Amino acid sequence: VADSLSSTKTKSTNVAIIVVLVLSLLTSLLSSGFTCTNAVSNPYQTFLGPTGVYTWNSICGILILIAMILFPVNIEAHSLSEELARGCSTSVQSHIKSQHSYGYSYWILLLILFLNIASLIIIYFYDHARYSKKKEQERPIENAPKDVILF
Repeated sequence: VADSLSSTKTKSTNVAIIVVLVLSLLTSLLSSGFTCTNAVSNPYQTFLGPTGVYTWNSICGILILIAMILFPVNIEAHSLSEELARGCSTSVQSHIKSQHSYGYSYWILLLILFLNIASLIIIYFYDHARYSKKKEQERPIENAPKDVILF
């Protein structure tokens, strides 16, 4: 009964991790769509502009972080590496001091997280520079020389 309960918890956690990863993929696609729309058109300060890209990149980063936390917790809590080793082993051995090793697909998630953060930083600085330039253009009379103002 305890083994069945553990197996059910493991399966439900695996399904939750997959759902989180699918949702992060969808939010990443939405962010890419908004970014392409902003590259082609002139973005306004609506949800289709930088605010939308901020939102979807942030949600994607949070979901990736949740998946990166849930996966090792599931592996450690249910000793899935040891269970897999027992299932693959032909001889009867006790797997004492077994270690968990995460492949490149897990570490790609860390790269995705860093790229989301980098794109948020780039958009912030670009939006801030554009805002500063707009404010500078709104007040040209203050920066003009005195003899130009007389004409």
